[in-house]
Amino acid sequence: MKKIATVTFHMAWNYGAILQTYALQQAIRGLGYDSEVWNYDCKKISDCYSTWDASGLKAFIKALFMYHSKSQKDKKFRRFVAKNIGLTDKITKNNQAEIAKQYDAFIAGSDQVWNYKLTGGDGAYFLDFVPERRKRLSYAASFGIKEIPEDRKSFYQKNLMGMGHISVREKTAASMIEKLCNRKAEVVLDPVFLQTAEQWRKIMPQKKEKGYIFVYMPGTHTIESAVNLARRKGLKIIYCSYDISLRNPKKNVGDIRLSLGPDEFLSLLDGAEYVVTGSFHATAFSLILQKKFFVEVPPMVGSRITDLLTTFDLRNRIFDHESSLEDNEIDWSEVEQKMNQLRKQSLMSLRYSIEAVGHA
Repeated sequence: MKKIATVTFHMAWNYGAILQTYALQQAIRGLGYDSEVWNYDCKKISDCYSTWDASGLKAFIKALFMYHSKSQKDKKFRRFVAKNIGLTDKITKNNQAEIAKQYDAFIAGSDQVWNYKLTGGDGAYFLDFVPERRKRLSYAASFGIKEIPEDRKSFYQKNLMGMGHISVREKTAASMIEKLCNRKAEVVLDPVFLQTAEQWRKIMPQKKEKGYIFVYMPGTHTIESAVNLARRKGLKIIYCSYDISLRNPKKNVGDIRLSLGPDEFLSLLDGAEYVVTGSFHATAFSLILQKKFFVEVPPMVGSRITDLLTTFDLRNRIFDHESSLEDNEIDWSEVEQKMNQLRKQSLMSLRYSIEAVGHA
């Protein structure tokens, strides 16, 4: 049995990051391989989710105010990871090259593992600690940015040329790679799509709330639009938030949930009448779980959402300040047919990339 390690954002207490980590490991194991998540701590990432922020007096006061909810959330994320995700022992820059010898292949991704703004340009997400090029794979890796700055191009060119098989999550990422280093990259589904709705529901709490709109990672106009929709439909709002605004209390709408675990997040999304969001993964789960949804595309990192909705011919679910939330019906049979087809292709690509390591 081949032993595979994935290198991804498993220490980011972000719902999409953790759930895609889980989904990719499940997919690899489902294909018959041994899979572990490389337990490497990129401080640039994990520091963003620290319970404390002592960068200034205002930040300290807010951290004090938010401490209880953040510590509760931290416990739930750690519990979910311990129960559902198989990690290696702790990995550091000093020992990763030696420990890497124990594995047959490495997979970078998914999520925005190639976004230098998030990783600080950490070469570990390009598997630079693995000497054999053929063992350095990616699955559904994403840049999360529209273009590579001039002063970063040589870093990206060097690391992308050092990769074996490359697959990415968005067509825009494939175009960037071809332009940067004249390499072809395969476009595949985000790992969360590799699990079916039935499989996702197995890890959700069974108790479901009713009669609400689920709001997550709102954009500039999301809150106002969700409030108007709730008023029209006679529904309440459950708002999964990372924060409470002390400066602008009008943003604190509905029933705010600050300390949901990943499984609770999924359950609330699944039970909603509507999902209103600015998040890629909330959009993805709305498609998987067949929820009526509306998405406000973020201006700087929105290509991943528009690429996804273009794939499923659902760009009409995008709204902005000039549009209202029109409750058009979605042909879920067409969405499911397309998803099943792309899931099959993506799993075939994943298997091929791993099997090819032994023949390179």
